[in-house]
Amino acid sequence: MTTAISETPTSKGVLTAEGQDKASEKEFYDRLFKSRGRFDQFQNTVYERMAVEARRHTDGTVALDIGCGAGDLSLCLTRQGFSVIAADLSIEAAKLAHKTVTEHGKTLVAMNADAEHLPLQDNTVDACMCSLLLHHFSDLNYIAAELKRVVRPGGVVVALDANAHNPFSWLFFNVYHRYAPRKGITPNQRAIGRREIQRVFSKHGFTNFEFSSLSTDLKKDWLGDSLGARLNYYTRATVLGLSNLVLPQISQGNCLLAVFQRTA
Repeated sequence: MTTAISETPTSKGVLTAEGQDKASEKEFYDRLFKSRGRFDQFQNTVYERMAVEARRHTDGTVALDIGCGAGDLSLCLTRQGFSVIAADLSIEAAKLAHKTVTEHGKTLVAMNADAEHLPLQDNTVDACMCSLLLHHFSDLNYIAAELKRVVRPGGVVVALDANAHNPFSWLFFNVYHRYAPRKGITPNQRAIGRREIQRVFSKHGFTNFEFSSLSTDLKKDWLGDSLGARLNYYTRATVLGLSNLVLPQISQGNCLLAVFQRTA
């Protein structure tokens, strides 16, 4: 049970060739996890759903959780029988994920690593989990190429991202946040759709795409108990409830769930 605590080389730069400001991403999440410590943003049902999808699509044993955050998804993967490698650009997240999993009596390898430059050998993992990760990148080609390298032929990728098919998510991330940046999310974040994911990842050897939408139910106390926090929570719940009534399934949830496989 180990946790790598050295800083990633990319964290010392400002903007990589891939077009993502990794320094700001690392600084944001290091500060968030260090200041807040153990916190649960979402109900665990979404992580359990992702872990079940991974197990449904592979009988392999090794899962990679990229952008592992506090380790909730990693823990769900261990309960599905996977040996888990957790990676995050934030060193504070990697340490917290290790603590989350080991406190439940499970084993985890946690590392401070860049998703586009993983310190793993080729064909290492059977299932790769990208929970709220892909929408941090303006160009998905680099991470798609890296996932092709580390995922074994026949392996599965399960990705959860802000859903561009939901008009409220699209307006918030791709219009409002772009012109009036919100302090609670990083500058790189955006909503993405199934066409972009399928177009890019199919070029890099992935197939059998399945898409659906789901809503990530915030825990009621996550934003605090102020009037503004309560209004935020109930506004979000109302918007998602309205989406369920009037929109097609792919647009109902604030998140897009994508499941696809690496071809042999």
